[in-house]
Amino acid sequence: MKPKYLLGGSLLLMAVAVVIIQGLASNAQYFLTIEQLRERSEMQGQNVRVSGSVIGDSIQFDAQTLRLEFQIVDSVEQIGVQPPLTIAYEGPKPELLEDHAQAIVEGRLGPDGEFQADTLLLKCPTRYEEQFPNQAQGN
Repeated sequence: MKPKYLLGGSLLLMAVAVVIIQGLASNAQYFLTIEQLRERSEMQGQNVRVSGSVIGDSIQFDAQTLRLEFQIVDSVEQIGVQPPLTIAYEGPKPELLEDHAQAIVEGRLGPDGEFQADTLLLKCPTRYEEQFPNQAQGN
């Protein structure tokens, strides 16, 4: 094989690798607990993914503006123990948003301590336990 083809192929391969690495780095999101998010002040304003249990009494939804606010803690056991993280989301209220539902939010922590969510995912294990009791218990 001619050296110029080998050199050209190597350069092309390196260029593709650089583009792929830069694309992955720019789209990377950290997955943190609420406690970790608060401990790492350098994460403020950066895209992160946080998961926690919804505090049902904190859910507020304005149907006119489609603004949804609620609070989460790391786990159900942390309700009343850990200071909650307030989540603000613009969009329709999900049907699964209820007390103790597991929320996964993607967005940024603002300087005021409020988390501005771009994406909101919810799962409610009790609903699936009723539907598939043997699978929920691991039987």
